[in-house]
Amino acid sequence: MMMAAALGRRRKPTNRKRDKMPYNSASPRGNIRYELASKMGHLPTTTNTVIGERLSLYKRPETQFDATQIKKLVSAATDLQQPLTPEIQYVVAVDGSGHEVQEAFDRYPSTRVLYMQIAGIFISLQNLLDQPGQFVDPARIADAIESSVVSGFLPGSYLEHRDYSDPVVAFRAEMFELFAQTEIQRRTLVQLLHEIARYGLQEQSEAALAGFQLVTKCPNKKCDLNDPKAARPGIRVPWDRPGSCPKCTGILWPTDTLRIWEAFQPDASNGEALGRTHQLIEHLVLFGVALGFEELSPKLLQQTAFICDGDLAVFGQAARFQRCLRGAWQALAARAKAKGHQPPAVIGVAKSGYPVEHLHGIRRFIEPQHMMRLSHGYMTERLRVNSLDETYFGRKLFYHAEDGQLLCITILPDADVAYDTKREGPNPKRQGPADDLSRLERYSTLQRTLALLDRLGTRLYDDALIPISLAHHWAAYPLANAERILRLLTENALGANKH
Repeated sequence: MMMAAALGRRRKPTNRKRDKMPYNSASPRGNIRYELASKMGHLPTTTNTVIGERLSLYKRPETQFDATQIKKLVSAATDLQQPLTPEIQYVVAVDGSGHEVQEAFDRYPSTRVLYMQIAGIFISLQNLLDQPGQFVDPARIADAIESSVVSGFLPGSYLEHRDYSDPVVAFRAEMFELFAQTEIQRRTLVQLLHEIARYGLQEQSEAALAGFQLVTKCPNKKCDLNDPKAARPGIRVPWDRPGSCPKCTGILWPTDTLRIWEAFQPDASNGEALGRTHQLIEHLVLFGVALGFEELSPKLLQQTAFICDGDLAVFGQAARFQRCLRGAWQALAARAKAKGHQPPAVIGVAKSGYPVEHLHGIRRFIEPQHMMRLSHGYMTERLRVNSLDETYFGRKLFYHAEDGQLLCITILPDADVAYDTKREGPNPKRQGPADDLSRLERYSTLQRTLALLDRLGTRLYDDALIPISLAHHWAAYPLANAERILRLLTENALGANKH
């Protein structure tokens, strides 16, 4: 009784301040553990005295706005002297979603797998937008869309493969399997990688034309060819199957050319490797669908916009493939022009990042239906974007749409590179109008692109587009089995537009 009374008695409150608040939870093994939350976690960092003092040494971004410089780069979309026909009637949008899943095996929380989904959306704008009223009818959206999802698996940390004892080798093997088994319009990702390699550097192009993929270094750290300088111009590997290193005889896969394996950590998080992989797959999916359009209906191709979620750029270890993607898209556009058609519009739309935040800060300087060219100097000095000519295959622009949306886009040049530090940097080696890569006439699809953006605004997300929002929705949830092939076109859509 005394014990029961003691247990039931409430303790008197004290005035002593508590720095920590206890929580209890069950560990993976079933044990009860106590977690202590520091009071620092409950306070905004900006109210911390030390942080506030140090931040006082730094300028707020708004103090960097130069109205004179900005206005020199702003112009009206209506001033463009470019064709508005044929009007864009169809949109293909691609977005990816990647997840690092912890506890791949029950009761082993450190084991991880990498899982991604790439969604492709094919939209008929006539069915989607030609309706009365201010808002889009959800039923009309459903009728206007054809969609599918590609799913992919890669091993994460602390996983041991049945056949490959080295986790990095297992990651490389799974990367090849993912690219070899995933089809986009009757082409595998390995085949698409091989096709765009034809538009890379000379040695890369020559290897591709001969049926090889060029691997710039051997992944074996003990091999002499692990040094890219020693491996120049690269190791030739059959584009569609494994090969071997001529020095160490270790197995090489054609997807080793991407060098994403360099970012893989056998004993740590692999979010970077996952992000780089699904970013490149998004670009390959978009280009693969465009090739399918070209083969099935060239007339439909010129009425289609291909929209990528994010910049027209390739970052990280695979960055050299931005040159290949640019060349492949420009070759497709040249073939369209040779048939008397307009090239398709190719657009990247960024929804986050410092350039997007900067655009919101300077919106008062850009009127609706006006755009701002982003010169090489503005990109590097104001937006702090470096390695432009190494990563971007599209040119970045700000656009204030008719409905008030603020869009940060990248567009594809008709020819030549999007950025070139040698010509546009602080001390350009060549000067003159012919070398001004920001000239808007280099982007012949720009006026049709801006007209499309004025039609595609959405309030689902701030400063986003309906196709990108829908692609994100489909990528965020498992809608298809892993073996499903991306099928974005229907026979009905193509049958009405065949050339």
